[in-house]
This record gives sequence, C-alpha cells and structure tokens, in this order.
Amino acid sequence: MARKLTILYGSQTGYAQDLAEYIWRESKRYYFKGTVMSLDKYDIQQLIYEKFVVFVCSTTGQGEEPDNMKTFWRFLLRKSLPPDSLCSLNCAVLGMGDSSYEKFNFAAKRLNKRLQQLGANLLIPIGLCDDQHDLGPSAVYVNWLNDLWNELLIRAPLPDGLKPLTETPRQFRWNVEIVKTHKITESIENVYENYRDAVFDKTTFKTTVIENRRTTAEEHFQDVRLISFKSDLLNWQPGDVLVVRPNNSDEQVDELFDIFNEHNFEFGADTIVQLHEIDAEMPVPDFLKAVLPLKTIAKQLWDLNAVPRQHVFKVLSLNCEDELEKEKLLEFTTAEGQEELFTYANRPRRTILEVLRDFHKSTSKLNLELLFEIFQFIKTRSFSIASCVEHGKLEVLVAVVQYKTILSTPRKGLCSNWLKQLKCGDEIQAVIKRGTFKIPSEENSTTPIIMVGPGTGLAPFRAFLLQQFYRLKNKANAQHFPFTLFFGCRGEKLDFHCKDDLLELQEQKLLKLFTAFSRDQDHKIYVQHRITEQCGWLREQIIDKSGVFLVAGNSKNMPTAVKEALSEALNNSDYVQTMIDTGRYQEETWA
Repeated sequence: MARKLTILYGSQTGYAQDLAEYIWRESKRYYFKGTVMSLDKYDIQQLIYEKFVVFVCSTTGQGEEPDNMKTFWRFLLRKSLPPDSLCSLNCAVLGMGDSSYEKFNFAAKRLNKRLQQLGANLLIPIGLCDDQHDLGPSAVYVNWLNDLWNELLIRAPLPDGLKPLTETPRQFRWNVEIVKTHKITESIENVYENYRDAVFDKTTFKTTVIENRRTTAEEHFQDVRLISFKSDLLNWQPGDVLVVRPNNSDEQVDELFDIFNEHNFEFGADTIVQLHEIDAEMPVPDFLKAVLPLKTIAKQLWDLNAVPRQHVFKVLSLNCEDELEKEKLLEFTTAEGQEELFTYANRPRRTILEVLRDFHKSTSKLNLELLFEIFQFIKTRSFSIASCVEHGKLEVLVAVVQYKTILSTPRKGLCSNWLKQLKCGDEIQAVIKRGTFKIPSEENSTTPIIMVGPGTGLAPFRAFLLQQFYRLKNKANAQHFPFTLFFGCRGEKLDFHCKDDLLELQEQKLLKLFTAFSRDQDHKIYVQHRITEQCGWLREQIIDKSGVFLVAGNSKNMPTAVKEALSEALNNSDYVQTMIDTGRYQEETWA
C-alpha cells in the first residue's frame, strides 16, 4: 500500500509555502508519496478520504487567514458539516507567525481547533513558529518536524528491511534544459505577463510614476518617499493596500553572473532554459513553463537579496568535495546547529550572494537544477495607500530600508530601494487589495475616529482624512466631523511626513492633531505619552461617544505601548479588551 502524506499550505508572503515544500522533500526520506499545494487549490471534498495531512499556515492582517486559504476556510466553517466529518483524518498543524502581533498565529490556532471539532485526530500538538524568537521560526519547526516523523513512523511503520534515508533521494524539484535560441516561441513580455498573473491576479494594472519625493530632511538618516502614480480608471478606498513585486538591482544581477563566470559554469546571462516536471507531486508553475533567459530569471524572479534558509545549506553540501566546507554546511542543517546558523545568516542578514561567495568551493559544484533550489522567488510587498481617489493620484509612503550589521556592506531592503530608484515616467505593475482596517466612512457618521499613526503608519489615515476633506470642504458642517490623529516622528524639521496636509486639515477643523516629536527636547516623547496626556478627551470620544480607535505602524514596541497608554487613559483595561473583541480597536502593523 502506498504511503501517502498530503501537505497543504496557506501562505501570504511565501514563507509557509517554502516550508511546506521543505516538509515535502523531507517526507521522501520516509518513503511517503503525496502532493504539496495551497489549501484553495486542494479539492476539499477529498479531505474525508485522507489518512495523513500536514497543514502549514501563516496569519495575515488582524488574525486573518492567507488569501490562498480563504475558500478552504469558508467551506470548513460550514455549520452543516457533521462533527465526525474528519474522524478518519490524522493531521498536524504548523503555524507561521510573529508574537509582536496581537493575534499571534491566530489562523493556525483556529484551523487546529476547527479540525478537531470535525473529528480529526492530531498526530502531534500544534507548532507555533515565531519570527521574534532569537533563532527565528526554525527554533520551533526543527524539533516539531522530528516529532512528526517519529509519530508517523509509529502510525505508519516502514516495511521490513527499510530504514529512513539519511538524505532525501533527490534534492531538486525540476529538470532544467538549456535550449537554443531558435526554440523560443514566446516573447519575454508574455513570460512576464504569465508570472504577473501567477504572483498577483487578473486585476493587475500598469501605472506610471508621476513623482518620487523625499519627505525627510536631507540630513536625516532615514529616507522616506512619497511616491505618486497615475490613478486613471483606478478605484480604491482608504485602508486599501498597493501590492507590488520588485526587481533585483542591476548590481546584484551582475554580481550573480560574476560568480558564475569565476567558476566557469557552462551557463551565463544569455543562457536560455526551460524547466521540466520530474514528479507530478511538484509540477512546474505555469509562469516557468515557457523558455526564459537566465538574465530575466535573475532580474525578475530569483530573490538575490534573500537570507538563505536551512535547506539552502543542505543543497550546497550535496556535491561539495571540500570536507571542511561540507562539514560546516551540514552543521547548519542540524537541530544543534540552529543557533550558529542564526548567528551566521539571520542576525547579520547575510544574502544568498554573500553565502555563495563564502562557500565558494561548494558553489563551484552547483548546476542549474540546484540553482532553482537555492534561490527563493521574489515575493510581493504591500503598502498602505496614502491618498484617496478624489486626490487624483495614487500615493504610497515608503521608508527606504538601509542599515548596518557586522558585515561591511550596508543591508538594503529589496523593495523599498527598488521603489526609491523609480523615476518620473517609469512604469510598474501592481494590484490593489483590501486592507484590514474597517473604517466607518459614511459621510453623515458621527462616530469619533481616533487614529494613531507614527512614521509611515500615517499612510492609511492620510488617505481617509483626504477623502473626508474633498467630500466635505464645501459643506458648512465639516467642523463637526470628529477625527483625531496622534502622529509621532523624531523631529518636526526632520521627518514630519505630509506636514502641510495635516496642518491644513487641522486649520479646516476637520482634524484634531496631537504630535509627538521624540527628539525635539531633552526627554523623549512618543505617541503613547500624548495619549495618556489626553485622557479626558479620549474618554469623551471613546466611552461617551463610542469612538473607534485605529493604530498603524511598526509592530515592534509601539502597538503594545499604545494599548497600555489607552488603558491608562481610560483607566479601564477591560474596556480596551472589549473594544478589541468588537472591532472598535484595530491594528495594522508590520515588522
């Protein structure tokens, strides 16, 4: 009888998918067959016939399930499903989350609970990976996987004479053929369109950059950009997000092919390749079925800025003939070596290109199949839209990521630096998606809205306030609209983003503005300090008038400090918790 293990994932940024594919590879050590796919692509009607299933699930927004899990989840919530629907299913759930968020691993926890309600049997307790852990998600999933394999070997013992393999029987997903130019049947533009549809969806649009303006002082260390795009025929609401997929820089692409040249590989920038399926369990994605030049792949598909994950080091070790390098690479793949791996790769944010240079003897033994294993695909990034339709242009407020680690070369965020270099007239492809905020937007609403948006957290609130301004600027009752904003930054002259807009809104009596400039005095003042100072105003707006409280910005310390400050201002932490439970307190934060 075939040993079958189905692996299903709900992934928003791609990390849960990568981990699911890693589990699929590892399952081959135990002679399991079975597919790995997103939850929405899986025929959920077949779930009652499954014996063993692993679910890998991330959480997005305010505790919501990923986009490619929504259909599956809605079906699973049907009240008509009998409580013993899944009594034959043995499963395990692995969550990918960040404990700095209020609803840490909420989607995975709900999935785990619902599966049990429908009668499923848990192979092992749920695993809750945490990006905030010193060792990252591997601190949980390495041991969790060991427990999973041990339990599966008990539930489904290997036939006599078979033992688990020390290595997976093969380490690559697809065969890669080098093809001649005359075999190309599709233009690069068509290939890009296919990838666009795979990464986004059919609602993707093209737009042109109108302006790319720095909003911080030139002498300030942080470069923040207000980037404006043409908005003809586009429609969105305050709180919506712009989703883009960046390209690698020319310098990174050149660096990759310099590495190829140094090792005298038979392939280079002009080499044209086509991928072929090895196993129906891991089909070639539609966007990779056409022939592609490696230069296009390196520029648009492979994430050359990514920090490599554990699997990469195992792949690098495969053909390595240098014992010292091989020993170090394999150490990084063990449970005992996770702290050293984190110190080497994650803490300094060492990129895949830097790893290839560090382990040059192993790199010299790479082939095309293995390259498609070690490079992650570029993921999409989302930015809160900072303007409204009535403003006449679509704008985003982007903090350019650049910082130093122990490495000599500064670290740069792939997407923010790609956006920074866009010039007027440049064209990008993007998609607009609903954000997580549920903002009362009726023109005649009297519900007070209190917004806390330090730094680039201002973006969704600027969109909302501009919309109200354009709709109400000619109305006599505009001053009665109860909008409050707490904005914080380092200094009034350094990084007061969109200052003119906010001051005009305040002058028009559309907004009550409280600012916190943390470095403009001897002692630091943050938005949470302004919140406690305004306890009387907040009690009136929130308790007496049932106001809504919205928070946007960095997820590290600010959200917790703001929540504590509001509890202090209202002198009632239970009331704040009730606000959270009923949707009157909402957060949209990012790491």
